[in-house]
Amino acid sequence: MKTATAGATVKVIYTICLQNGTRFRPLHSGDTLEFTLGEGSVLPGFERAVMGMAEGETRQVLVPSAEAYGPYRPDKIFTVQRSEVLPQVEPLAVGDVVRVASAADGEFFAVVREMGPAGILLDANHPLCGQDITFEIQILAVSAPESAPAGANPYRNGALHAAG
Repeated sequence: MKTATAGATVKVIYTICLQNGTRFRPLHSGDTLEFTLGEGSVLPGFERAVMGMAEGETRQVLVPSAEAYGPYRPDKIFTVQRSEVLPQVEPLAVGDVVRVASAADGEFFAVVREMGPAGILLDANHPLCGQDITFEIQILAVSAPESAPAGANPYRNGALHAAG
């Protein structure tokens, strides 16, 4: 059986389980997630949970919020003036997700928490921030990292060129 190690590409299916009992799958139920271990393209705690798993193995792993979506940060809650909201996102309602752009942070998403006559309170925290998460992970496939064959000459066929 193949084992998930650094540099390997893995294909997984997973379920997110919250401490309050809520369970949900990725955006499209039944979809798989494929990534290369060590590239940092998934949550650190999720990647650490997958490391060492064997192809076909299923595991439940509790990932603390710090290694999942991070702590809930009050500094990510802010108010914008109604006049700053683009007309095409109206009518706006509490709970809507809006795209926000700032010079300091680039583009990101925020949830409308409150609406007043002049201002709109936005929350840019990920909905799962501050929550410990249990991931149920099943490894569907493990592809070993590609490496040069033993004894291969890296200078042959122009792979590396000498200066000068």
